[in-house]
This record gives sequence, structure tokens and C-alpha cells, in this order.
Amino acid sequence: MEKLIVKNFGPIKEAEIDLTKYVVFIGDTSTGKSVLAKLISIFRDFFVVLKNKNKPIDLFDYEKAFDFNNQLKNYNIDYSFEDSVFEYYNSKLELKIKNNKIDQITDDYKERTRFRNITNLSDSFSAEEIKKAFSIIYDTRKSVYFPPERMLTSLIGSSISGLWANNVALPVCFKNFAAKYEVARKENQNMLFEDFGFSYAFVNNEELISNPSGKDFQLNKASSGIQSLLPLLLVLNYELRLEVFKPELNFLIEEPELNLFPIKQKKLIDYLIQNINGTKHKLIITTHSPYVLSALDTLILAKNTFNEREVLKKEINDIVFYLRWLDYEDISVYEVRNDGKVYSIKNEEFRSIDTNAIDGVSDIISEEFDKLTELRYAQ
Repeated sequence: MEKLIVKNFGPIKEAEIDLTKYVVFIGDTSTGKSVLAKLISIFRDFFVVLKNKNKPIDLFDYEKAFDFNNQLKNYNIDYSFEDSVFEYYNSKLELKIKNNKIDQITDDYKERTRFRNITNLSDSFSAEEIKKAFSIIYDTRKSVYFPPERMLTSLIGSSISGLWANNVALPVCFKNFAAKYEVARKENQNMLFEDFGFSYAFVNNEELISNPSGKDFQLNKASSGIQSLLPLLLVLNYELRLEVFKPELNFLIEEPELNLFPIKQKKLIDYLIQNINGTKHKLIITTHSPYVLSALDTLILAKNTFNEREVLKKEINDIVFYLRWLDYEDISVYEVRNDGKVYSIKNEEFRSIDTNAIDGVSDIISEEFDKLTELRYAQ
């Protein structure tokens, strides 16, 4: 089982996360959803260079360790972690970071032997050469980050290259996404997104959107929903097309619901699951939207129903397309609360997501509505 444990980092006091194929975080603003999601991506991409495994190694020494602090900055995370503890486990690696140092690292015997053979020679190699060697040895997973600011790429259009030329002060993670978008729009010059009711064309360095009536308009004049959605879809499709070269990607999508009407939120979740199911890719989502959870829960219910009543496969497929069915064991769903802790909201008894656990606002609205109705019609 892949797992991440975080203690005393930014708003997170204590979190233990089971890292399944799909991981979803929901919660209030500034509770730490994004921080946890980014940490998962960092550790999934993590590889370490050190000369002596039995001795704590300073994280800031390029000759000995991967630059964890720099990875945090790349994701626009600027919290002190002097008192923090990070523990990451997967089938190949156990890693513990405590008090700014690698406190423990263990990998499997085969990798350990190869590691020793190279580290004996490490004094004669530069830090960059050591990193290149270990990028081959470790089965590092490449993360693709979809920032909440992705709508900006739709607005700046042909000015994307200027972000680097003029050294614009934007987070590295956004610039990296903008670079991917620049490549993706050139590779995907004509795309039909039928489920979302529009098509896209990149012609003569101009981005055009067509609606079902056939009317064309520039992307920077499109609705905010399309401007938020298109960068996500273009980059996702481009990365998925490269699967033969990148068979195991880690997608991190912040707030997929941005500027989308609930039905479009549902369609986007269906689209994501359909494209990632059946691959080795993994997906992390941060969200504020109960509609996102409800859409996922429906896909879980479809698979649960099939598992219990296989004879009804056709009827289930008529309701939910079979490529979207979601295994309950493949998803972890957590509410990140203001107390700095993380709580699983999976219902083990019913093998579902407990969407009621995070939708307390509906109860508040209902209570207020009932009280006002009583006053209005009181005799």
C-alpha cells in the first residue's frame, strides 16, 4: 500500500493518506487540500542521492539528496518544515524526513545493491550527473500539475512565451503548465469536445472555439467555463497520447469544477475517469464541490451494482458507460478540516462516499428556510 503521513506542516497538523489510484481532497478554503495533493506529487516523483543511508543527510546538500526544499518552492509552497515530519511508503521505497533531514530511507534489495555500486563512485560525479543516474535507477513517476490559475493560459494566448522571456513573477508550477499548454495546443490543433458542447482549433497562432451552431469566436472571448476547461482538456489529452513514452503519470487537478455549471462538473468527472481507468496513471483531485463527490459516488455505485449483479451489465451500462465504472478500492476520499486533520469520508458499510458528511450547508439552508416559512405563514 502506498501511503503518505504528514505532521506539523503549514495548516496540516496530522494527516495519514492512503494513496490509491484516485485520491480526492475536499474541504474549506485554506485547510491544506492543495498542500497535501502537492506533497503526494513531490514524493511520487522523489528520488534520493546519498552516500550513507544510515546517517541523516542534510536535505539542502545537492551531493547527497534530492532538493526537497526546491520542490516545495516549485509548487509555490513556502512553509517552514523544521518541526515537520513526512513519511512516504510505496512498494519500492520507505522515506522519512524529520527536522530538515532524511531520517530513514529503505528500498528493496535489488535497488539497494545498484545504489551502493553507484554511490561508491559518487565523489567523481557532479550533482547533476548523479541525478541523471538515479533518474534511470528509480522508477520515478512523472507528475502533471493542473493549477487553479490555468484559466490564465486561455487569456494570454500567444503571449505565453513571454512569461519566460520577460521573467514574469509567476509560480514555477504555473509556468510549467503554461509550457505544456503551449506544446499541447500546437499538437492538438483541432479537437472536438462533444460532451462539453464545443470544438477547438489552433489556426495561424489563433485559438478558436466553435459552438454547436457552428459559430466561431476567439478563446479569450469565450465563457469563463470554457476558458477554465480547455487548458485542462488539451494538456490532459496531449499527455495521454504520450502514454507509450510515459506509461505511469500522476495527474494533479486543482478544483476541476472551476467556473463550471453542475452538469458540466459531472461530465468532466466522467471524462477524467473514463480516460484514466484501464491505465497505470493516477489522479489526485482537490475540490470544494459536493457535485464532484456525487459524480464519483455514482460511478462507484455502478461498479458495485455490477459486482453484485453481473447479469445486469447491459442495464447498468445503459445508465453509466462501463468504462467509467469505478472500483471502490481504487479511490480514497478525504475531508480536510480546519482543525488541521484529515478524515476519510468513505462509507465502508455501503461501499460509497459519504457525501452528507461534507454538505452541512444544505442542513443550515434547510433549517433557515423552514424557520422563515413558519414565520411567513404563522397565524
